[in-house]
Amino acid sequence: MQKHWEAMSDEALAVAAAKAENRAFTVLVARLLPRLRAMADGYHLPGLDRDDLVQEGFLGVMNAVRHYRAALGEFAPYALTCARNSMGSAARLALSGRNEPLRDYTPLPEDHPAGAEIQPQALVEAAEWNEELHRWMQSALTPYEQKVLRLFLAGYPYSEIASLLSSHSKAVDNALQRVRRKLRQFYSAHPVST
Repeated sequence: MQKHWEAMSDEALAVAAAKAENRAFTVLVARLLPRLRAMADGYHLPGLDRDDLVQEGFLGVMNAVRHYRAALGEFAPYALTCARNSMGSAARLALSGRNEPLRDYTPLPEDHPAGAEIQPQALVEAAEWNEELHRWMQSALTPYEQKVLRLFLAGYPYSEIASLLSSHSKAVDNALQRVRRKLRQFYSAHPVST
């Protein structure tokens, strides 16, 4: 029996996406993408453009899927907090380590329309982009980087990843930094359409 992903709640989709259901993750991304774009528009920083921030937000959503538990409440606010944190980290890095507040950041309103309908075109675009990202990761990341990323997304801390791969925490950190850099290059060449 075919599942109707679009009719599922964000919470059910997050649980399914954590079990590697790509369609569930695609629907979640399509639902959250307009909010990620709006959140990215709230930052005005030299050297950090909107597409980079949306990509950072996408990584935050991936992290949210990985860590989500029903006890955390609704998924969308949790995922958007993770995305906001990821964007904030990128913004701090763009500010070259200065710990000054992000003066130009405008937070999003917290109201989320229940049952907001996803536009079919947005769903198709998100699915195509997600599939292209997965194909690209298979070809652009080294086998070690793929293993590190898989373990990281499964929730393992650096020290456990290093132990499982007979490596060092520094090597794991370096691999994840390379993955981030490569993902930014991918995103520059394949932005999610606006």
